[in-house]
Amino acid sequence: MKVLVIGIDGATWNVIFPLVEQGRLPTFKQLIEKGVWANLESTVPFLSSPAWKSYSTGKNPGKLGLFGWCTFDIKNLELRVNTRIPFRSPEIWDYLGEYGLTSGIMNLPLSTPRVIRGFTVSGPPMFDSSDYTFPKGLKKDLVEKFGYRINPSAYSLEPKQLLSNRSVLGQEVEELIKKRFKAAKYLIELYAPDFIQLTLFYTDVIQHFFWKEMETKDEKFGQVIEKIWKTIDKEIGNLIASLKENTNILIISDHGFTGVKATFYLNTWLLEKGYLNLSLTNVLLTKFRLYTRKTAQSLSRLRLGGLSRLMSRKNLIRLLLKISSRESSNLLNQADWAKTKAINVGECGIFLNPNLNREEYEKLRLKLIKEIKMIKDPKTGEYLVADVKKKEEIYYGEHLGFAPDLVVIPSEGYRVYDSLMRSVWDYENRVWSAYHKLHGVFLACGPDIKNCGKIGDVKIYDLAPTILHLFNVPVPREMDGRVLTEIFREDSEPAKRRVLYQELVTEEILIKKRIKELKTQKRV
Repeated sequence: MKVLVIGIDGATWNVIFPLVEQGRLPTFKQLIEKGVWANLESTVPFLSSPAWKSYSTGKNPGKLGLFGWCTFDIKNLELRVNTRIPFRSPEIWDYLGEYGLTSGIMNLPLSTPRVIRGFTVSGPPMFDSSDYTFPKGLKKDLVEKFGYRINPSAYSLEPKQLLSNRSVLGQEVEELIKKRFKAAKYLIELYAPDFIQLTLFYTDVIQHFFWKEMETKDEKFGQVIEKIWKTIDKEIGNLIASLKENTNILIISDHGFTGVKATFYLNTWLLEKGYLNLSLTNVLLTKFRLYTRKTAQSLSRLRLGGLSRLMSRKNLIRLLLKISSRESSNLLNQADWAKTKAINVGECGIFLNPNLNREEYEKLRLKLIKEIKMIKDPKTGEYLVADVKKKEEIYYGEHLGFAPDLVVIPSEGYRVYDSLMRSVWDYENRVWSAYHKLHGVFLACGPDIKNCGKIGDVKIYDLAPTILHLFNVPVPREMDGRVLTEIFREDSEPAKRRVLYQELVTEEILIKKRIKELKTQKRV
């Protein structure tokens, strides 16, 4: 028995089901009718990072130190882009390798070309110029045989440039998807792995950029999303048909997708409310890159207090917004940390000034929760957020200290973003017309899977334990998910045996064992 997992970034039932009903996704129709499906609850925030790594480890972000695409150390004011799990944690293929099972991992976001029992082909944010495969020589093989790429060339453009080159982006992503499946067939034939993980990342990008055109049935771009999904459907069908052994198939996504009603700029709101304060000196230094001692001394004489006597706070804010940089990394340098109480870093995280005492900290958290929950869209009267949570209410684990103090969970259809803009609300959504939502896709079909249709919601943490159980590999107790026993056929082997558990297995132990195995193989 083998397991094939096809991860489709941003896959969402509100796109798939209408196309299935119209007869345009025959492979999905067949899998849905023969297996089980459910809404898949993502992580909070519902981002590719950390969701894919919570899937592969079975752990919540608090155990990974992974709360978005960046990790922010507020005590040292350091912002680090996450190109992998900040704190190593064993993944599905590490545990399988311990029991002599091989894995093939293709295009999983935040994956690196590290040693496993099998092969890896890394995914975004790795660059095509890097060594992105294990074994190392595999990259040359893929490029020569399939013209393999991690990223479409159009994606290197700035967002505004990309908007004017969207037709190129759509064509490139379609070709990338075809190459992914061709490479997957080749590698499955070459390595015969027990577990196969193939991920399609740029479906997410396509839906960000073409959603509005899909909804309005735009003459030029209205069919782009449908065309991509029809290509995926056809390629999945061909891949399944090529499999030579009984295989349980799982199709999953990291989050769902929906149209954007409005974008809310949380840092602009924090600035207007007085929770975030900018230093005019720092803004000018950042904006104009004036780093000479003489200039710095001149600018140090400028004080917001002096300007505030000459103009109202509202006009002062307008001045700062006009000359400040929009990027969150620059915003950290522009903040006046003696006066700033709260700042939004990343999609939905609010960090509080670490110099607050415990009483001030708790009072501020409660005050912000109350105020943010009351924010309404002035056009529709809808509440901006579904909830605002304290970090300890949704995360737990040894890396909780890196989590934002408050996590904003937007209502469906609203995007909360950390750029500083001149207005709190943006209804034009010029670059992205769609964004993520909490629930994505879970679909399973195969010899051990029930044919019972829709089941109750599944959490993304449940997938790793379930896959290990399919292989009769003990589930590590540090995993936060559960085995989805309700998906197994009653007469199947996974349904008949009890779930086994194992104690903590650290990355260090796995690496030492693998090095020993490789040395033994070399001697032989």
